[in-house]
Amino acid sequence: MRRFTTLDSRAVPVARANVDTDLLIRIERLIEHHPEELGTFLFEPLRYLPDGRPDPAFPLNQERYAGAEILVTGANFGCGSSREHAVWALDAFGIRAIIAPSFSDIFQQNCLQNGLLTITLAPAEVERISAELADGAEPRMRIDLGAAQVVTPAGRTVAFEIEPERRRALLDGLDDIGATLGLEARIAEFEQHDAHARPWKYRTTDETRTTRLLVLPGDGVGAEVVPEVLRVVDWFARRRDVRLEVHVEPFGIASWRAHGTLMRDETWKEILAADAILFGAIGSPAYAEIPPEARTTDWLLEMRRSLDLFTNLRPVRTLDAVVEASTLRPEVVRGVDLVIVRELTGGVYFGEPRGVFDEAGGGRRAVNTMCYTTAQIERIARAAFELARTRTGRVCSVDKANVLEVGALWRDTVTAVRDSDYPDVELSHMYVDNCAMQLVRAPRQFDVLLTENLFGDILSDCAAMVTGSLGMLPSASLGPVGADGRQPALYEPVHGSAPDIAGQGVVNPLGAILSFALCLRYTFRLPQEARRLDGALEPGRILRTVERMSQAHREAADRADRVGDGLPGDVGRAAVDR
Repeated sequence: MRRFTTLDSRAVPVARANVDTDLLIRIERLIEHHPEELGTFLFEPLRYLPDGRPDPAFPLNQERYAGAEILVTGANFGCGSSREHAVWALDAFGIRAIIAPSFSDIFQQNCLQNGLLTITLAPAEVERISAELADGAEPRMRIDLGAAQVVTPAGRTVAFEIEPERRRALLDGLDDIGATLGLEARIAEFEQHDAHARPWKYRTTDETRTTRLLVLPGDGVGAEVVPEVLRVVDWFARRRDVRLEVHVEPFGIASWRAHGTLMRDETWKEILAADAILFGAIGSPAYAEIPPEARTTDWLLEMRRSLDLFTNLRPVRTLDAVVEASTLRPEVVRGVDLVIVRELTGGVYFGEPRGVFDEAGGGRRAVNTMCYTTAQIERIARAAFELARTRTGRVCSVDKANVLEVGALWRDTVTAVRDSDYPDVELSHMYVDNCAMQLVRAPRQFDVLLTENLFGDILSDCAAMVTGSLGMLPSASLGPVGADGRQPALYEPVHGSAPDIAGQGVVNPLGAILSFALCLRYTFRLPQEARRLDGALEPGRILRTVERMSQAHREAADRADRVGDGLPGDVGRAAVDR
């Protein structure tokens, strides 16, 4: 494409609005002639009389405008067909620039691709220039693209607007491809940022990366819910081409009985190497059989610490079909859809000093330290605000700022992050005791709840009773995104090991299955597949399953605070086989 330099030339006025591309050049001429031959037929229906002679009244046929390279015309120029033939005809005739009140978008883009400059001016200004061309001594104009100015036949200077990238492309003689290559560094910077935010846009059928999924069934009911989840995992691998490698490792009491240790070195290496961990549960009365020195480490907390899993997401959503399972009135809990964002690697669970100490005068003293740094609060606040932007844009931050210095720092820091980087997100603050009360009074008021570690632990169990069962809730624990794009993650149901019902076949695996849905969303970056799995829990399907539960299992479920035995298997089958 040739460069567009300063143009000083004759200009021709064609005072006609809505000139479409087929009026500029007939389609049959495009079929019969090469692009460079089309100038002869430009404006053919207007330039020629029915007998084929040139119409002397048409401006392009008048000697006054002979050799004109600038066309001044009416609004909506270039409407109609999107083909480039109209631009080819103008170019072949010798037109280098067109001035009009407005242009068809596609026509304007085609002009850019072929080196023609389109200038948009106010209708009154276009009419004035046309009058100057018709009445002046010499119909000449000057266009300075670098300065974005037009000098009219009467000597007036008129500025026009043009996108900087478009002006640069014309000045340098670049088409879209050439202009794009000139922005290669900026494009690479954008794609690197965008790939983290919306990586599914960059997936292709040729992508071969396989996600390494480590499965730790663990203790109690964990060993019962995980096989149900693995059926779902297998379905997505076979039927939806989700590429993964599944590694199952014993954890907790199962590891002790098989290997004489709660955590093998091999298992820990797998934990550090995994893209995601699917966890069942931890805790069992059988731990009392293990020597104290062999169980000094809380391995779940150690995973959180070592992988820096600082963001804990706990969605709380009430399903209409099981709304009666809640001890709260249906009109209170129906329609609840909130997410608790819990800071998971700081606070009282990790603060130092901690321990139980003997007092000099007798007795003992226990110490746990609640502490947070500004950096810890800032990063969990950002996680909550980013999540809120994908929902209804509301964050309620929970603290105890009226009595705890940690709470005051928490509130000040969260507010500062919102004010500086997330002004579009609505932020409110609530004391933790009031929040616990509000969760059972009016839970629908919340969208994203942001909490520190201890408060999040307590409030998420409180929120679970809004849905009717702790066993219905999933969770995701996420670390920071590394330089290689990997983000450590652990997914687990909230319900724990539930030793009172372990081995009875009545545990509900929905919390674990929904945890894998979170894995699809955050580790595999496949939100459409996550929605597919969530959709298997539509109210009608759940209701049909609940109606098929046996009375015996209903009673067992009630005693164990679970929905029922028929629900797990059938919902698993609904999510996988149908």
